[in-house]
Order: sequence, then C-alpha cells, then structure tokens
Amino acid sequence: MVVWSPFRFNCGREMANRFAIAPMTTNASHDDGTATDDELEFVRRRAAGGFGAAISSAAYVAADGRSWVGIGAAHQGHLSSLQRLAEAMRAAGGLAILQIYDGGRIAKPELIGEQIMRAPSAVASLRPGAKTPRAMTSDEVESLIGSFREAAALARKAGFDGVEVHGANHYAVHQFFSPRANHRDDKWGGTLAKRMNFPLAVAQAVRDALGPKLIAGFRVTPFEAEADGYTLEDAKLLCDELARLNLDYISISLDDFRKSRPQRENRVYDGSVEEIHAPAKSPITELARVIAGRSAVMASGGIKTCGDAEEAIGLGADLVAVGRAVVVDPEWLSKVRSRREASILAGLPGDEREIADALSIPPRMVEYILSRPGWIPRL
Repeated sequence: MVVWSPFRFNCGREMANRFAIAPMTTNASHDDGTATDDELEFVRRRAAGGFGAAISSAAYVAADGRSWVGIGAAHQGHLSSLQRLAEAMRAAGGLAILQIYDGGRIAKPELIGEQIMRAPSAVASLRPGAKTPRAMTSDEVESLIGSFREAAALARKAGFDGVEVHGANHYAVHQFFSPRANHRDDKWGGTLAKRMNFPLAVAQAVRDALGPKLIAGFRVTPFEAEADGYTLEDAKLLCDELARLNLDYISISLDDFRKSRPQRENRVYDGSVEEIHAPAKSPITELARVIAGRSAVMASGGIKTCGDAEEAIGLGADLVAVGRAVVVDPEWLSKVRSRREASILAGLPGDEREIADALSIPPRMVEYILSRPGWIPRL
C-alpha cells in the first residue's frame, strides 16, 4: 500500500512512510514557553510508533501573539527546550518538524495583555467574548515577518528537520488572507493579491532561513465556512503561489477530510454563525491539481484507519497527518501497521485522571480537550 512507502521531499529529506503526527495544542508548557516533561513524554510515546514525521504543537514566534500556554520559538532562551523537543519527536527515527504561529486577533489577552493585542485590522474574532484588537502598523507587519524568519533559524539551530508555517485555523497568517479579518488598504490588504502578500512573505522568510536542505511546509485552511470568507478558488490561487516558492509540502487543514469541513473560527457547529455550503469537489483534490506536484500535499482530519489514509491519498494527497486518533491511542500506528485495528481505542477513558495517566497526556492538555465537548470522543 502507498501509505507504507517512503516519500522524498524537494529538499532531499525522506519520510519512511506517509504518516505524520499532526500538530496538536497541548496547552501544557511552562509559562516561559519551554516544554514540560509531561509534554515531551506525550510526544515521545506517540512518535515511538514509527511515524514518518512528527509535527510539533505550534510554537509562538512573538510573545505578544500567544494563544495558549504552549512552546515558544521566540528567542535564544527557547533553544534548549526546542532541542529536547526535537529529540523526543525522533523517538523512532522519524523526521521532526516544528510548527510556528502567531495568534493575531485570537491571542489570549490574559497571556499578553488586552491593550497589546494586534492583528491585521481592528476587527474582533467571532469567538465568544473576543476583544477587538488594534490594527498593526506597517513596521509591525514587517517585524512579525522577521519573527517568523528568526523562529525558523532557531528551529534549524535546534536540530529540527524542518518547519511548518501555521497559516490555517484563523491564526495571524490566516487572518491576513481572510477578507473577514483583513480590512487594510496598504500593501498587506485590500485586494486578493495584496491579502496574499503576508502569507507569501512569511513562507519565503522561512524558506530562506532554513536553506535548501531542510523541510519548509505551510498549513492552509482550504476555505472559510463563515459568510464573506475566502473561497476555495481564493485558496487555489494562494497555493499556486506557495508552490512557486519551492516549499516541500502544503498541509490542508480540515476537521474531516471527507466532509470538506474546516475548523470554524468560533470552534462550534451549532448554527450560531452563518455557514456557507462546502464546495462540491474535495478541497484536497482541487488544491492538489493546482499544486501539481511542485510541493507535496498533506491531508488531515478524521484519519482513523489505514483505509482512511489510503482514501485521502486517493483524493490527491501524498501524506496524511493523524491527530485525534493518536491522542486517544498512543500506539495507533503500531496497531495499524500490524493489522490490529480492531484493538485501537475508540475514545478517551471516562475518568479524567485515567486519561492523563494511561495515555501520557499532560493534565492541562486533558483540561483543554475536555473544554471542547465533542472534539475527541470519550468512552
């Protein structure tokens, strides 16, 4: 089967198989952005299953863009933590990829200060209780691009095999591309072409900082489910431009790859926000056609079995990222490989303490998971 075959990126690095651990928020780091022992064990146990690559939880590139208590890649003080993380992610010899992000308008005021929150425009998020950020100056936009560049350089120094830009799920890079969040009238907003400038500048900065022999990836939401958001056709134009930058892969972020359902900005599906209809054709297929082999395509969302992975590859993906399934069952890949899928755990234990102890999930990550009912099933 294709999923067990190796894959070589443009840069020359090779995955032993097509499975990657998806980036997952742990919310379990130290306050200074360094990884905790619990967090490292969470990663190590899952990577030990033999994934071709592991992608980290998103590391903030600037202290004033933090959206949770997670790892940082913002300065030299984070270097030793990142080195330990890269080592844990290589538990079975797979590639270690650091995802980097900025929160923009969904940064948490309690972490950065309400007056500090900045974004492309002074437009509040759709999340309940969201505060209105201030619009970034042109100098601040340039500085943030520099922060992404410096974070990638730090990842290289820490020994990672590559970096993924988090350009999805309504964080800052996504916000610059979104007509809902970006109302600027300078070079960073207004027309579709100008709204692409920031994502492309960040991707180029990361590519330059890594050099030609490390993996440069970019995660994108294929369309916005909210009214007046960007469309799949818009995302196709962005991905076409991203593929021109010699990126190694473009990851398509979906909550469910079959249903073509991206993550909602308010993180709920209760009808409280008007939703557009999903495109008739699979975003994976449509974006893969545009990318046309210039970069690998990674699919995610609802990968629970080997058959799911093969189906996603059949839609046009080269690689698959597994998230919730490997949270629930740390030995998921070992069971899939040995054809023991019937023994894969179907949900988290009912007892909160058992979730942390039996599955090596940091207690604060357990709290984070349980604060989002329905996101991960429980037994």
